[in-house]
Amino acid sequence: MLTSETDDSAEPVLDKRRLQALGVLLPISLHALSFLPGRHPLGRAGDGMRFLRSRPYEPGHDNPRDIDKFSPADEYWVNEWEKEAQAVIRIYGDVSNSMNFEPHAAVRNLTLLQLTYSLWRASDRVRVVLFSSDETEEFVEPNLKSQLECLARALSAKPARPGKDAYDMLESVAMSARPVRDDLAFIVSDFCPVAMSDAGKSRQQWRDILRRLSFDVVPVLISFELAREQRGTIKLWDPERRQQRLTLLTPSRIDRINDEERHRVEALENLFRSLGLDFMTLRHERDVYPSLARLARMRRRRRM
Repeated sequence: MLTSETDDSAEPVLDKRRLQALGVLLPISLHALSFLPGRHPLGRAGDGMRFLRSRPYEPGHDNPRDIDKFSPADEYWVNEWEKEAQAVIRIYGDVSNSMNFEPHAAVRNLTLLQLTYSLWRASDRVRVVLFSSDETEEFVEPNLKSQLECLARALSAKPARPGKDAYDMLESVAMSARPVRDDLAFIVSDFCPVAMSDAGKSRQQWRDILRRLSFDVVPVLISFELAREQRGTIKLWDPERRQQRLTLLTPSRIDRINDEERHRVEALENLFRSLGLDFMTLRHERDVYPSLARLARMRRRRRM
């Protein structure tokens, strides 16, 4: 994947009130999204209880201490409560060199921030893992503001790191000495093969690795589409293969690049569909929240 050379952006500020005072809104939609509706095991104590229903007291079955003190004088009632629903969700973000391609990086960063915000506000436990071939960095902060600030700071640094295939990342998770007990995992990546030998991962290999995992996987495929107005000679750098060259962009060449990317994405979508996975394909920042909201509604309808 070819990337254009760009300067590092300044460290982002995520204080909502300070941004609003300047007349700037956060680029993420401030709404919660739940991708695992229904009751889930409570991961930690102290998250409170939720009223479920009232029913008549059954002697010999119920504890007398559970009798509602506001019950009528001639009949006893018991209130039932349930633990707050809370899912454990891990978000894997690809920070390899190919993802530093500006259209990829912008959509990836917004997707990671939007998922983190939405899931946290939905009362799910969220962990974000940025992965490359030589490093894996996990972000688990005590509050939402710290989580977003640390994540945005790491993404804005844009380090040059060699890539790691999503399949290899999942395989390392499956082979970990400490089993990962998540409910759901998002993988935000362009799913570009790091080496030519990695392009031939078969459907059976994917099916085998998914069977060994204890959680659902949702691939978030980051793609792009070059505008025909982008013409002229530009300097391109391929960070995965460490090659640089001058390229003349013409309308016909732009069409060929877009066609090749479209065919690559279609092949990946067919693979994910054959594996029975929920997936998304994102090309523009404006598509991030609507696509996530559609996915949440689809999964909610399926579980009803």
